[in-house]
Amino acid sequence: MTAGATVGSWTVLTGRSTARFSVRNFGVNRVTGTIPITGGSVRRDGDDITVRAELDLGALDTGNAKRDEDLRKPNLLDSAARPVLRFAAERMRADSDCWLIDGTLELRGVSCPVALRAEQDGESHVVATATLDRAPLGMRVPRFMIGRYVEITVDVRFAPA
Repeated sequence: MTAGATVGSWTVLTGRSTARFSVRNFGVNRVTGTIPITGGSVRRDGDDITVRAELDLGALDTGNAKRDEDLRKPNLLDSAARPVLRFAAERMRADSDCWLIDGTLELRGVSCPVALRAEQDGESHVVATATLDRAPLGMRVPRFMIGRYVEITVDVRFAPA
C-alpha cells in the first residue's frame, strides 16, 4: 500500500500488526505494554483518505497482571463497559519524510484529537507514532502515579482489500 499515492483499499493484517504504548509510572519508571489491533482499514479515493482502526482494551498487556487489571478499571480505561479503542482519520498530508495524519481517538465514550506521524516501509508496512494526552479522556488518577502523556507506536501491515 502506498498510502499517499495509490488509489485503493487495504485491510490491516491484525496478526502481523501491533500497538505499543509507553507511559511514566510514579514519575521515574516507564511502563510499556501492548494492545491488540482487532481491525482496521485504509481507503484512498483521489484526494480523499479514510483510516480506521480498532484495538481491544480488554487484552491490554503490560507484563504485570495486577497492573493490567488496575488499568482496565472504570476510572482508567473502563474496558469492561467499553472494550474497544477506535481511531478514525480523514486527513493525511505528506511531510518531507513522512505522512502526518490528523484523526480522532475514541476511548471511554470520549473522543479527542490525535496527530500521528507515519513512516512507510515498503508497499504494505507503516509505522506511526503519536503522543496522547490522557487528561481530555477523563482518566482519573494522580499524574505522579501515571503520567499525563502516553507515547504510542503502531506498527501495521496491510493487504489489499
